[in-house]
Amino acid sequence: MSAAMSMAMSAALPVTPTLASPSWWGADSTRQRTPDGVFVKTMTSFSRGYADPETAFAAATAAGEAGIGPRVFGADPEAGVIAMEDLTDTHKTGTLYDFVDIEKAAALAARRRSVRALRPATTRRAIVFEDIREILERLLSLGAELPSDLPWMVRAVGDFEKRVDTSGYDLAFAHGDGNVSNTLVHRRTGEVGLIDWDSAGRMDPMQDLGTLLGEFARFDLEGRALFEAYWGRFDASLYARARLYAAADALKWGLIGAYADAADPGTFEYSKFSDWQFTWVRQWLAPECADELIRIV
Repeated sequence: MSAAMSMAMSAALPVTPTLASPSWWGADSTRQRTPDGVFVKTMTSFSRGYADPETAFAAATAAGEAGIGPRVFGADPEAGVIAMEDLTDTHKTGTLYDFVDIEKAAALAARRRSVRALRPATTRRAIVFEDIREILERLLSLGAELPSDLPWMVRAVGDFEKRVDTSGYDLAFAHGDGNVSNTLVHRRTGEVGLIDWDSAGRMDPMQDLGTLLGEFARFDLEGRALFEAYWGRFDASLYARARLYAAADALKWGLIGAYADAADPGTFEYSKFSDWQFTWVRQWLAPECADELIRIV
């Protein structure tokens, strides 16, 4: 095929934009910028099937007031619409590259830790095990195609839940989603902010830390350094708990990806993200890894 013909076909055929690697960036909402400096986010109908807009928007409002994220000008939870300060010109979406340096990763960990001081007008219990059961119930009602080894994943996470319930934990308000695209980085100063509070709520702080480990520290050596940056000191039992929470969070997002794919078919974004998350669940919950971690918790 000639280059001229290829160019002609490219111009004539509609192109569906996709991401080059498994990601969730921008997949659950539409976004608009207004000339007067307002950024409007509208949640998709299916995202409101697993997220709580009232808590998410209340958390975003509290974060904006505390300087942790953009200021919120107004929100309509029922419609899934929130209007915020447009920081596009001064900030960029964070990437893994922005946090390769441990000092920068530590700054992000400190920022996430500061969220515990927020007091949003509305909040919810955001326990990952409860979220998994709710999303799985929705998936089964849709008749979605699921991995053949999903029952094993659910049982393995259930073993961890029993261990956590036995040892006990306190609840604290947290962001709850360690995805790097939920960070804003100031273009000049490098200061870090947080956005997208759809997973926010009251949870075990180790659950929030687990989502961070799942994104930034897939392996043990880097995970220990990030744990110390978040918690202030190393604790083997809490670290094992956080790493298991990373597996539980990956299972939750694998199910959410499958739910989104079933509720809004026609794109590979959700299914490939789901497959990627399930791959990490299998790695982290392999008996040689999970059994030892559960014993330590």
